[in-house]
Amino acid sequence: VITNLIDNAIKYTPSGGSLEIFNEISEDSVITHIKDNGYGMSKGEQEKLFEKFYRVKNENTKGISGTGLGLFICRQIIEKNGGKIWADSEEGKGSTFSFALKKSK
Repeated sequence: VITNLIDNAIKYTPSGGSLEIFNEISEDSVITHIKDNGYGMSKGEQEKLFEKFYRVKNENTKGISGTGLGLFICRQIIEKNGGKIWADSEEGKGSTFSFALKKSK
């Protein structure tokens, strides 16, 4: 999951952009965030991101290859392990992909 999210952040961030990875740890869970300052996306695109075969298609992304399965598979893995995955983004300002998993007891 982390490898896919980092790979996507790199692919969707123009040359010279930045990437930040950090965790939040609470009493019962760990939340991992992968933040970039890339192309970003609209709210409508964000709502479809984790659907099978969905890809953001616009002028900035037309040359980027992919199948539209990576985020779908990430969601399956996280949810099958009792977690949650989501994205926050703004067009032209980048995206933050996050996932939360419960700590083992």
